[in-house]
Amino acid sequence: MAKAKKATEQSKEFIQLLKDWMKTEDQTIKYSDEMLKKTKNKLVKMTMEMIRSDSQKHKAMQQMLIDSLTKEPFILAPDDLAGISDQLNRHLAYEAKSLELADEALMNSELFVTQYILSYLIADEQKHHNLLAKLNELKRATVFVT
Repeated sequence: MAKAKKATEQSKEFIQLLKDWMKTEDQTIKYSDEMLKKTKNKLVKMTMEMIRSDSQKHKAMQQMLIDSLTKEPFILAPDDLAGISDQLNRHLAYEAKSLELADEALMNSELFVTQYILSYLIADEQKHHNLLAKLNELKRATVFVT
């Protein structure tokens, strides 16, 4: 049995993988739009709008990756973050406070719809906090994407 070749960032296969993923995101956006047209339910509409918005963001990020690998790499140096270090730390503190408040709200909720929306918000806040924490870790390192 032949072993499948690993698609590294520098390979054409990896770039194609990202492009295929972008096409899948296009389908997600299409189906979200179709569902939005077919429902009047506010909860379903909100859910589909969030999914559509996330898929649009995913496509932009995937394209940024493709461009960084095929056109111009991006570099993140410690100096890029040094000037915003204080703001980054304050933002992290506010994201942590948001998570604390959201968790408390979830613990005090009983209704499905309330828990459904709060769970989504908590997941998003956790994602934001993790992204900022990773940026904060990079204040002492230079990252090259080529």
